[in-house]
Amino acid sequence: MSDLDTFLAAGQALAAVHGAVDQTINAALFYGPGVLATAAVVAAWRTGQWTVRRYDQWLQDRADRREYTARAARLHQVADNADAYLAMPDTLINARLEAQYAAADLANEGEER
Repeated sequence: MSDLDTFLAAGQALAAVHGAVDQTINAALFYGPGVLATAAVVAAWRTGQWTVRRYDQWLQDRADRREYTARAARLHQVADNADAYLAMPDTLINARLEAQYAAADLANEGEER
């Protein structure tokens, strides 16, 4: 981009700002300051509402990311435990299962827990 292009772009930006200021002055003279003040209040209100919605969406996205990360960590832990369990020899797995299910607690049979 040459200096001439920069100069032309700056001139166009200045012309746009001048046009906006000119339109604002014309509206103030034609409609009065009350209408412009009302328009400014409405614009400020809408901008505030937009900001609140953006912040709320940001908080929701952050909560979703935390929930997703926690769920992924739990699934990773389950997968690691399953891999460790399946890496055991078959005889050890059978012995652990038999020991787990052989020692049934019959003393509290029929009682509610």
